[in-house]
Amino acid sequence: MLKNYSDATLVGQLQKNSEEAFREIYDRHWKSLYETAFYKAGPEDAGDLVQEIFLYLWKNRSNLQLQVQLNTYLHAALRHKIIDLYRLKTQRGLYYESMLPANPQAAPDYETKELDGIIRATIQRMPTRMREIFLLNRDGDLPSAEIARKLSLSDQTVRNQISTAIHRIRKAVDAYRNSR
Repeated sequence: MLKNYSDATLVGQLQKNSEEAFREIYDRHWKSLYETAFYKAGPEDAGDLVQEIFLYLWKNRSNLQLQVQLNTYLHAALRHKIIDLYRLKTQRGLYYESMLPANPQAAPDYETKELDGIIRATIQRMPTRMREIFLLNRDGDLPSAEIARKLSLSDQTVRNQISTAIHRIRKAVDAYRNSR
């Protein structure tokens, strides 16, 4: 039984092609990874993201060189997968900041749809880098320092881009509301 083994021992066994060690690692860590992915990426992508992490772990088991705890490694890998997902969705224009009423029933359905369209269009019109930074911050819950590091930008540049993006969305929403 491998349940009593440490993660480090399990990784050593995994490097020796132990399917049992892989199963134990999976059983120990999948729930935490799934919950994080569910919260950050949503239910439609969470399972796929976690599956990709474990598939990568299995395929690269013989070359695995962990410099940190296994749990830290897995969550960092998940964070990178989520960032990649946001980049992909940003390029496709599928993610946007929701500035709709907190209570959707508070606004008529047509108004909600119109606001949704205005927000989407505003985000799509943003320069590519601004849109990417904005979505990583808002949908990815990444702090400006993390985004700056990932994109090789200064923290101040990232904060300026986020501020400008929010200003553009508010301006578009205000213009819509004032035109009614």
